[in-house]
Amino acid sequence: MKKINVIGLENGLNALAVLGLFFLLALSLFIQFYFSELPCPLCLLQRVGFVIISVGFLLNLRYGFRPSHYAIALLGALYTSFVALRQIALHVVPGTGSYGSSILGFHLYTWSFILSMLIVVAATIMLGVDRQYKETAQEILKIRFWANILFALMLLVTVVNFVYTLKECGIKECPENPSAYIW
Repeated sequence: MKKINVIGLENGLNALAVLGLFFLLALSLFIQFYFSELPCPLCLLQRVGFVIISVGFLLNLRYGFRPSHYAIALLGALYTSFVALRQIALHVVPGTGSYGSSILGFHLYTWSFILSMLIVVAATIMLGVDRQYKETAQEILKIRFWANILFALMLLVTVVNFVYTLKECGIKECPENPSAYIW
């Protein structure tokens, strides 16, 4: 029976999660610019949650697997799911309307809730794989280049989100239903 390379699999899953979160945040920026849909305050908070999730997975890729890194990802996913659930609850009553466009019948905040709960399940399962914590420094060095690229991509999308949040809200409270940039 062939032994499974748990560390390689875990590295791949963490990298895939970060890449997926990068594309998710890039997609949200695309929708914001292309369709001129400014994100509401709760949408911005969900973006922050996805950045927190990516930090946990990036720490795993850069410094090796630790339960504390998965805890950061789990806390970020729970935070994101609570914010998304709050937004879903605001629009669940018929006739109250919704915010933003929908994809495959669900609004972005509903997809945010679904994705964050899937991340909670996946990160919890990954947290339970004990053999990954025996990773050596040599195995970390093998993926350092790719980890640095993923870190740079996440940093880029985070900075762009931050700049456009400043353009939308300034340094005060964000408008409840934004219609234009203030800067």
